[in-house]
Amino acid sequence: MSNHQRVTRRTAVQLIGSASALLLAIPATTAAESDDDDTAVESASESTDGATRYIGVVDRIVDGEHVVLLLEKDGELVDEHVAPRSAFDEVNESDIMVVVLKDDELLTAQQLPKQPGESMPESQNRPTASDLGEELS
Repeated sequence: MSNHQRVTRRTAVQLIGSASALLLAIPATTAAESDDDDTAVESASESTDGATRYIGVVDRIVDGEHVVLLLEKDGELVDEHVAPRSAFDEVNESDIMVVVLKDDELLTAQQLPKQPGESMPESQNRPTASDLGEELS
C-alpha cells in the first residue's frame, strides 16, 4: 500500500478557491509596482529612433553560441529573435530583459529582476492549474 493520502473534494475546492483569490489579488499589487517597472523599461535604451523596444524572455541557448529571445509587446508574444551569445554579458534561460531592436539587429539588452506587471519574482512558485491538478491526483 502506498502512504499517499487521498485529497477530499472539500480540500480540492478550498485549494482552488485560495488559488483563485491569489490570482485576483495580483492585479491590485501589480498596479502599485507598475510605475517602477515602467521606469526600468523607459531607461533601458538611450536612443530608440526607428527602433522597437520589447520585453524579451530567453527561451533557450543553442550550443552555447546563440540566444533565442521570445519578444513580447503589450503582454503579447509578437516575435522571436536570435542573437549571438557574445552580445550578452551574462545570460541564462528564462532571464527577462528589455531589448531594443532596429532592422532585426540587437541594439541593447538590459536584464530585469522580474516580468513587468508581475508582483512576484519567478523564483517564487505561484500555483498554476497544472500544479493544482497534480495535487488532486
